[in-house]
Amino acid sequence: MWCRALLAEADGELTEAAEYFWRTCTRYQTLPRPYEAALAAEASGRCALASSPETAAGISELSAAANELEALGATWDVARVRAQLRAYPGSERRRRGRRGYGDRLSPREQEVAQLVGAGLSNREIAITLFLSPRTVEQHVARACKKLGVLSRHDLATVSHNGDTSG
Repeated sequence: MWCRALLAEADGELTEAAEYFWRTCTRYQTLPRPYEAALAAEASGRCALASSPETAAGISELSAAANELEALGATWDVARVRAQLRAYPGSERRRRGRRGYGDRLSPREQEVAQLVGAGLSNREIAITLFLSPRTVEQHVARACKKLGVLSRHDLATVSHNGDTSG
């Protein structure tokens, strides 16, 4: 089925190729072969978009493939699919900038909080993590705010108990 899809795509028969790729995807899902199924879904979406860019079916197939690849930890494949999606209007747009953690501690804030809990000063934490003391100060302040504590001592107590998830 995959070979028929590739041949149809090479011949420019994109609607037919999309259908063959989709059949390939469903067959891989029954095996179960999730990575191959996600790649086939990606190819189906790519062909569907190339044959008729105004339809949302191809975009939804590519989005679903990206989500499945992300769940599998295939970061390079996810990046490739997301790049394909950005080429089409109406597809998802990712927010620029760093990922926000909301009221949860970031991994770095958790690290700093644990070192505060171990009794290290800001300067010692800065040396340990290769950060400036000012950056450590900011991480401590954000961790205190997110955890609702008022002092380093309270932060040390909370982080010593292992409750730094936010």
